[in-house]
Amino acid sequence: MTLTVKLAELEQSRLDAIAVAMRTSNQSEVVRMLINEKFESLQSEKTLVERRGGHPQHLLDGASALSERSTRQKIIAKKLAAKAERRAQ
Repeated sequence: MTLTVKLAELEQSRLDAIAVAMRTSNQSEVVRMLINEKFESLQSEKTLVERRGGHPQHLLDGASALSERSTRQKIIAKKLAAKAERRAQ
């Protein structure tokens, strides 16, 4: 993707100085690096769950006793029985 930006002389000279300081070959690399740095800093403020898109809604909507083994076994048994029934048809 091509991005064209018109910069004032002061901003252009600042970009040139950054390019020299970062030892990059061109201004495009500087812009890419700055975008990546900013994106990473924004991501670092989020928790792991937020970066991954939040908690899966189907887990939040489930019964509160899903952490109990007997409840999980019953739910899995129901799903397997339904699947076996669909295959038998």
